[in-house]
Amino acid sequence: MVIVLLLVGLLVVGGIIGGIVALVRRQHYIDSIRRRGWTFVNTPAWDSVARLGNPPFGIGFDRKPDDQISGVTTAGRPFQVIEYASTYWSGWVGMVTLSRRLPELWITGGETRPRYGVRATAVPAPAELGPGWQVGVTDPAFAAEVLTPQLSAQLTALAAGQPGVNLSIDGDQLVVLDPPRKDLEKLGPWLDQVAAVAAAIDAVPLDQWRQPEPPARLTFYQHPDWYWVGVDDSLLQVTPVNRGGHDHRTSDVVRGQDAGGPPFVAFEHHWKTTRTETYTDSEGRTQSRTVVESHSEPVLGFQLPIRMPRLQVGRKGLSSGISFESAEFNKRFAVNSPDQKFAYDVMHPRQMEYLMANPPASFSIEEDWAWFSPGEHSQPAIAHSSEFIRGFLSRVPRFVWRNLGLPDSPYPALETSPPR
Repeated sequence: MVIVLLLVGLLVVGGIIGGIVALVRRQHYIDSIRRRGWTFVNTPAWDSVARLGNPPFGIGFDRKPDDQISGVTTAGRPFQVIEYASTYWSGWVGMVTLSRRLPELWITGGETRPRYGVRATAVPAPAELGPGWQVGVTDPAFAAEVLTPQLSAQLTALAAGQPGVNLSIDGDQLVVLDPPRKDLEKLGPWLDQVAAVAAAIDAVPLDQWRQPEPPARLTFYQHPDWYWVGVDDSLLQVTPVNRGGHDHRTSDVVRGQDAGGPPFVAFEHHWKTTRTETYTDSEGRTQSRTVVESHSEPVLGFQLPIRMPRLQVGRKGLSSGISFESAEFNKRFAVNSPDQKFAYDVMHPRQMEYLMANPPASFSIEEDWAWFSPGEHSQPAIAHSSEFIRGFLSRVPRFVWRNLGLPDSPYPALETSPPR
């Protein structure tokens, strides 16, 4: 017993000493940063990453910036090195400032894989880079202008100092993953090399590609008009949430709109229920206890331009719904409405084909809102329903909108394909 206590004591003392050593090393590291004229922030505010919208930023609801180093490079270009974590990625990111806000550009070299969530068009990498490089953009014409021999030379030099390069343009920031942040003797030269890459981009006449300054708020990748709210419990009074139980609250509230589509609100609704249950204890006596259970549900609604008759669309279940001329559609979907003429007008053959090709989450039109049951509160779920409802509304005939009181369809037919 004495030996066990002695071992426990040694472990405790060892843990304390280890913690002290770690604190001393961290403080020495921070002091070294400051001696270089740089700034260290232990817990940076959201505005440190708010203007960044491309992966690893702009993805998911849970985003956490941490230790931040900032300053200027030898050439006087502002930089930031920051630890960042989300639901989908965690690690360190380094970035330097460009002279203009530019479109997305993704360049990877070596063994580096493209970042999670990126949606870009692959274009051939410049021949000067050699094998193993990948380039992605949203507009190939931009890549044709920005990928100069001078840029390739600087990328090659950057790659010589690390095993792989994972670089992107995010607005007016040139972002590179995995900076050598532990070794400050290497970090300074590395930042200077990234700045040289930025200078090669700035040297190209790209003013025609200049992007507008975004609002100062937390945004979402490739959804510039979405924005983070966080908490807004007033929504519980005006949305069709479960009203049983107690301690109702909202979290991860997002508002926004996609191009040409209706505005939306999305959030997670949390509440609790309390019940009393009886049980038999170890001595055979009947006892009672109070059980508190936590619940949550995703809420997603799109605001319509005018009130519409009630219309419910869901997967085929116990409800048979209104019968339409398509037997295949009737097998897969149940549509209900107190106004059957409205249902037949809206669910015409092209509309039914659209739903069968792109099955949505169940939804219900209630006055001037379309409420979805997405199954989860997530960025992809919102995006899919947003794209779907835009396509659905664009297929509502013009005479229906006119009968409702509008001069024409507020959602012209889309030229692009429906949701993937």
